Amino acid sequence: MSVAVPAVTAIDLRRAFEDVGAAGRPVAVHASLRAFGLVDGGADTVVDALIAACPVVMAPAFCFEPNWAPPADDRPLRNGCDYAYYDGWNRPRVPWVIETASIDLKMGAVPRALAARPGTSRSDHPWHSWLAHGDGADALVSPHPWDTTNLPLERLEAREALVLFLGVGLASCTAVHVAEERAGRRPFVRWMVDRDDRVRRIRVAGCSKGFDRLEPYCADLMTRARAGEATIAAAPLAALIDRCASAMRENPRLTVCSETCLRCRDALLGGPEE
Repeated sequence: MSVAVPAVTAIDLRRAFEDVGAAGRPVAVHASLRAFGLVDGGADTVVDALIAACPVVMAPAFCFEPNWAPPADDRPLRNGCDYAYYDGWNRPRVPWVIETASIDLKMGAVPRALAARPGTSRSDHPWHSWLAHGDGADALVSPHPWDTTNLPLERLEAREALVLFLGVGLASCTAVHVAEERAGRRPFVRWMVDRDDRVRRIRVAGCSKGFDRLEPYCADLMTRARAGEATIAAAPLAALIDRCASAMRENPRLTVCSETCLRCRDALLGGPEE
């Protein structure tokens, strides 16, 4: 006979955040609500606990709806992209308008709950948009030029922040994309529709499917606890970026997810030729 697992409460979460050293620290959060099992109050309870424990909470709010086909005269080589994918492009044209933009479902329920909180700011970048809530939130997310990728996360790095993993691993960790750039991999070029219905270039990160292979190189940085069925882990943001960048410089193929991945292949070559 199976034994019912009690629902995770805000108290459980607060205790776990304290156990991993996140209480009182700015955090960048990557979360899977499903990983906890049952959470009493759902994503709102997780956000309540985060805001109560941490002076700044950031989370990715990426959006891909404004993605558009590349112009015929702007298709860089080594860009992690099969341009034939865009042949016969037939999808709705959705301009990026930050006030009404969606958050991709793959980001999970926690960022959407954070976005709904009064006082949460969002960066004006149609691919690598970030949410911030708490002390100095606006300064973290603005400005966010389209020719950068995860600039808000790099600003948070200067605040002695932690990366907080709620039931996920490094494959969900955007900080590793920052490490890629510091290891010499240039961001890829994509094209988005802006609020004035113009197609514009944007810089985006590459493939993250192989990032879990960095786990052994970062294990000593991680402090872990449990809440329900989920593992909670925290690592210093700056140290994590440095460690991952070093590992990728020493063994560039470490993060390759497969031999057929165009993004991994072109990242290894340094990124777009321009």
